[in-house]
This record gives sequence, structure tokens and C-alpha cells, in this order.
Amino acid sequence: MKKVLFIYLAFVIHSCKSQNEDQKEIEKIKQHYKMDNKHQYNNLVQGESETFNIKRFDESKNEAEDYNYELPNGLIIREFGDQESGYYSETKIKNSLFTIAKVFHTNSHIKSKGPMFKDDCEIGIWYDFDESGKLIKELDLDKPFKIAIEDIIEYLKNNEAELFSSFTSINRSYEQETKKAKWSLIYRGKYKDNLGMYMIEIDDSTAEIIKVVKILGKEGEKEILFEK
Repeated sequence: MKKVLFIYLAFVIHSCKSQNEDQKEIEKIKQHYKMDNKHQYNNLVQGESETFNIKRFDESKNEAEDYNYELPNGLIIREFGDQESGYYSETKIKNSLFTIAKVFHTNSHIKSKGPMFKDDCEIGIWYDFDESGKLIKELDLDKPFKIAIEDIIEYLKNNEAELFSSFTSINRSYEQETKKAKWSLIYRGKYKDNLGMYMIEIDDSTAEIIKVVKILGKEGEKEILFEK
């Protein structure tokens, strides 16, 4: 009887702990709505160790070898990967511009994690771990850039870009040798009050637009409108 009671109590404690952790996670992710301070998305990810549930993934993945599910607290999670390349997860909440990306070693321990704009631009602070899940490096990917992601989002809003559209993407690059950085935007919206699909390049140091390309037609034909 005592053994049964112990097992029951252990289950209850574990369930409460899981619920509390889920609630903490959703509260962290909801912070992106406020965006009162610069780089608030860094609060979404912490440097603690964690593991990937390989058994659950293998039992639940679909034909495309993805496992997509939504938790009661509103978190939307996509898991994918394999025993050769490692495992990955993307976590977000509905109507969020930010995704928490995680990469796991083949032994299930966390390898790296950090925030992304949607699912195509790594931003903020990223954490790297060894094969045992021990934190070995913390890297601020925003450090080389003068322009903040919030400024780019504001630019897109001002030009009526559809932020949640699959047509909208943000990428940035930094050359260590030249110390030069730039932003590359693709969106459907306005450029100088003209509607269309555009590719815009912005110099990070001057915040000047250095190239504008208009994408024409379904075949993706391009017209260079401006290049500096």
C-alpha cells in the first residue's frame, strides 16, 4: 500500500512540475507581444540543458518524418530529424513572429538553441552545448549589427508587408574580414507607394537601401529598380 501511495504521489508531483514548466514556457513566449524593450525575444530562450524525446518522436512522426502538435497551453511544436543528422524542434505560439529553434545531438542531448524571426533568420543570443548537454558557449548574434530586428519589422509594417505571409522573409549577413553587414528582405507590399513583390537590401552601417528588385509574374522574373 505504501509503495502504491508513493508511486501515486510521485506521479502527481511530476504532473504538477510539468504543468508549471509548461506555464513558465508559455509566459516566456507571450512576452514577444509586448516588445516594450529592445531584444525582448532573448527572454524566450535560456541556457539550461534539455533532451529530445526520441522514442516519442519515432512513435509519432508522420510520413514526412515530422511530428507536429499543439499543447493545451497554446504552444505549437514541430519536431523532425533522424539518428544520422540529429534532431530539431521549432516552438512558437499562434500569431507570433518569433520561433524558438533547438538542435539536438543524436544522443538526444541539446546541441544549440536560440530565437529566430519566423523560421528563417537567427537572432539574439544562442547557446551551444557539448554532447553531454553541458553549456560551452553563449553567442550574441545581434552584436555585429547596428540595425535591430524591431527596426526591420517596423519598416515592413510601414510598407504594408504581410508579416505572417510565407512570402515575407528576413535574412542578414556579416563579413568578418570587411566588417560589413547587410539585411536582405523579401516581401509583398509597397516600395515608394507602388504595390508589388520586392527584394530589398539594406546597408547595416548606414541604414541606406542599396538594392531594390521587383519580382514579376509567377515565374519569378526580376527587374532591378535600384542598385547602389
